[in-house]
Amino acid sequence: MHPHQIFARLKQQPGVFNFQRETVEGLVHGRDQSLQDRQMWAGMRMDPTDVSDVTGSIYTYLINGHGPRDNWTALFRPGERVRLRFINASAMTIFNVRVPGLALTIVQADGQNVKPVETDEFQISIAETFDVIVTPREDRAYTLVAEAVDRSGMARATLAPRAGMSADVPPLRARPLATMRDMGMDMSGASMSWPGAASSDTHAAAPSEHGASQSSSSMAGMDMGGMDMSMRNHDNAPQVVMGPGVQMIAPMAVDRLGDRGQGLEDVDHRVLVYTDLEALDPNPDTRAPSRSLELHLTGNMERFMWSFDGQRFSEIVAPIPFRRDERVRVTLVNDSMMSHPIHIHGHFFELLTGPPGRRPRKHTVNVLPGGKVSFDLTANAPGDWAFHCHMLYHMHAGMFRVVTVRPLEEAHT
Repeated sequence: MHPHQIFARLKQQPGVFNFQRETVEGLVHGRDQSLQDRQMWAGMRMDPTDVSDVTGSIYTYLINGHGPRDNWTALFRPGERVRLRFINASAMTIFNVRVPGLALTIVQADGQNVKPVETDEFQISIAETFDVIVTPREDRAYTLVAEAVDRSGMARATLAPRAGMSADVPPLRARPLATMRDMGMDMSGASMSWPGAASSDTHAAAPSEHGASQSSSSMAGMDMGGMDMSMRNHDNAPQVVMGPGVQMIAPMAVDRLGDRGQGLEDVDHRVLVYTDLEALDPNPDTRAPSRSLELHLTGNMERFMWSFDGQRFSEIVAPIPFRRDERVRVTLVNDSMMSHPIHIHGHFFELLTGPPGRRPRKHTVNVLPGGKVSFDLTANAPGDWAFHCHMLYHMHAGMFRVVTVRPLEEAHT
């Protein structure tokens, strides 16, 4: 399907490529939401299975240009250390990567050295890169699995000592369901005081069958009209421009850097999270930020409209200005139920995790649904730079800004 046709279909019908919606059978066998939760989500016009805009129903997932049946193979000698560089070069797909039978040692993120951390699986968003060391000691083949986040398909390759070998390919795992946490409404430990809300003492949040802490039950029967969903002005946070392109404002967005990612909450092995990363080399700039900037990632999933602060790129005149070499703390707040891998050109930034002076440096960070991410940026590259969501159709729909970096004297004129 031509990309323009894909985009047109996304604009015409929400979830048009989602063929994994909840069913009566899923309700009967307890694989999907309860009837009470379904009614609540339907009342909010939200679909918990809407995890990816474009799915395996029309995509074939590739590794180095080869499909799952091609068995692209990388050779190794048993016992040697092999470095694998994973680059998510897709347009719209977040992948969960693992090699069953092998531990993965992460040594680089976005081309920047990190202290080695061992794991069994990692989630890689669009434009991110991870360098991984594996040590296959046995004289046998291993399957390299890159499973789409919504479990609608997978890319697959083989690590083997000889050409022509293959290993078992694991089946696709159960697709994830979005939770209230993904809606920016994680009520665990919160005092709910709007009309129609149950007491937080009588409905304590519990881990769901999908592993994420949620409190869907306590949301049932809630008068959503009683919630203050408006965006208020405060220091360093310009008001979101409310309109048809802003479906919701996450009322309780939280820092999710330590979350495993959608669909990986309850797997029984180690999963890399951003808080595991620590820079191997000292950060080049450890100054405290001189100012803060907050940006909201906004959208309307039904109309497939995406923006920063409720304004699409086509509606923006002024770029985001930075003074050369200034240090700025940027906070991204995801007011949507979709992940957004946010990428800045020409710069690296330090995520606010890990010991000061050794914070991981990246150029792309995936902001989970209902989550927020803060990073410190040194604007040391003069010029005009793209700043955008790296999901191709989100960017095309308007989630794109220009960042300008100018010397101090130019910034004043």
